[in-house]
Amino acid sequence: MNKVLVGVVSAADFERARDYISELANYRNYDDWLDSRYGRFMGLSIGGADASLETVALDDFLDWCGGRRLLPSEAALDAYASHSSLPSRREPLSAA
Repeated sequence: MNKVLVGVVSAADFERARDYISELANYRNYDDWLDSRYGRFMGLSIGGADASLETVALDDFLDWCGGRRLLPSEAALDAYASHSSLPSRREPLSAA
C-alpha cells in the first residue's frame, strides 16, 4: 500500500498562504481549512489508504512550485508533501 500524504501549512503560515493558494479563499479561517484537510485524510483512511497529514514549510513549498512551474494549490501541496524528502513539522496539528 502506498503512503498518501495530505499537505497542510502551519497556522502561522496560513494567512500568507492565502495570498498564493486561491482555494484557501473558500475557507473562513485556518481551523475551517484544517477541518477540510482532516476530512480528506479521513476519507482516504476509511477508503483503505495509508494516509497521514504532513505539515510543510510554506516557503519550501512555494519554491518547489516555482521550480516546477506549478500554480500553488491544495493538490500541489499534497504532491509536495509526498515528494519532500525532509518534511517540516514545525508544530503539532490539533483538531478544531
